[in-house]
Amino acid sequence: MRRKLISALLCASMAAALMAGCGDSGKDAKETSTSKSESQEGTASSGSDSNTDFAGEELSIMVSAGWMDNRYDETIKRFEDTYDVTVDLQTIPADQYGDLLSSKLTTDSCADIFWIQSNPFAIASQIVDPEKYCIDFSDEEWKSLIPETRLSACEYEGKLYGLQIWHNSPEYVMVYNKTMFEEMNLKVPTTYEELLDVCQKISDEGVTPWFVPGADGWQHQLAFFQIGGAYEDDQPGLYEKLNNNEATFADNQLMIKVLEQYKELSDKGYFGEDWIGTDSTNMINEFGDRNVAMALANSSTIKQIKDETGTTDEFGLFLEPLGGNNSFPSSPAGPTMFGYKGTAHPELVKEFFRFVTTTESLQEILDNSPAYTNLHVNDDKLEQHWLPEEEEFMSTLTDEQMKTPVLQNGTKYTNDYWMQFGQDMVAYCTGQMEANDVLKNMDTNRAEAAKVAQDPAWN
Repeated sequence: MRRKLISALLCASMAAALMAGCGDSGKDAKETSTSKSESQEGTASSGSDSNTDFAGEELSIMVSAGWMDNRYDETIKRFEDTYDVTVDLQTIPADQYGDLLSSKLTTDSCADIFWIQSNPFAIASQIVDPEKYCIDFSDEEWKSLIPETRLSACEYEGKLYGLQIWHNSPEYVMVYNKTMFEEMNLKVPTTYEELLDVCQKISDEGVTPWFVPGADGWQHQLAFFQIGGAYEDDQPGLYEKLNNNEATFADNQLMIKVLEQYKELSDKGYFGEDWIGTDSTNMINEFGDRNVAMALANSSTIKQIKDETGTTDEFGLFLEPLGGNNSFPSSPAGPTMFGYKGTAHPELVKEFFRFVTTTESLQEILDNSPAYTNLHVNDDKLEQHWLPEEEEFMSTLTDEQMKTPVLQNGTKYTNDYWMQFGQDMVAYCTGQMEANDVLKNMDTNRAEAAKVAQDPAWN
């Protein structure tokens, strides 16, 4: 496999993945590997004469940093060996990916396969014209692999364009050192006031209460967006109004309050002395060395801490309590791959999609993941690796707490401006902007995206 790290600015450093996040976790999370109409095993050709039809061809894949990582390496290598082809994996820094993809599509110079962070609105807003740019996979057998809740992020106007192989673990909830909490006689906070108290006591012990990697550019804004259920509970019907251009982010009092709470935590030093200049590179070791007590992270972080640091501490999960939140961050979203309609190798592209959806490939991808414990796919032959901490946490939640998607994936055009919102949050926390101006900028950006998409609600 040939790898490239491409940067529109010739940047040497690679940023982490865009918010990803966001798997469609639910109370029945362990039951996501349901039976299919027929097994995905054998969907891809294997060991037949047809494998030589692609000999010598090159397949290019354009992806944002963090969406494939090393977990796809063995599968891609097998694909190359099976079909005697070369895969050119082009990994783009996260903060440059969206602009570069847009340029590649509009100039008819896109890679054979490209990815987006998809949700029920993303195909329309990010790809804009999927019929022009995307291969139609509606007749492919692997369609049955995708759970019903994720199809809306892969389809547009009844046609299947994308393949989403993502996990179903709790994404970006509070991960905390349970052992440390017990030693300090701390209880899991369920309100903002309780969180402040816990942070103060942890800080008094010389430990950073809440690890926030602001330098990554995409993680710190999760604290605002993952609690979409709190905004919806505060104003029932808010999501629908936002999607119909009947409401705005600006002047939403709870959103302003959440930003103010976030800034207060920052001002008190509870995110660390220089969270804005800190990246996530050393987060696992910081947990292992007991330098931090909490982080808004994926449940798989627990697996990484134990595997990579050898700590004997126990860890747990709880809901982020900013804004009085009591909702679980549900979301039918995740990194999703598409076939470029202008490719010179359409059949090879289709064969790649068939190949990665076999049980063998899916198991390989999961087993080679350094973080994720499961894949949210309809394949009952797949052996999942759920953590006890995940199972314990999910058992405490009700259906009512899981009814609302995260804000970025439940409202139109919001996730498209993830990075800009993060930049504005930093400006607010450093006294360069008012809280409501952060929200006003999101409204302006969403309106611009709606205009490009020719959304009638904004006409």
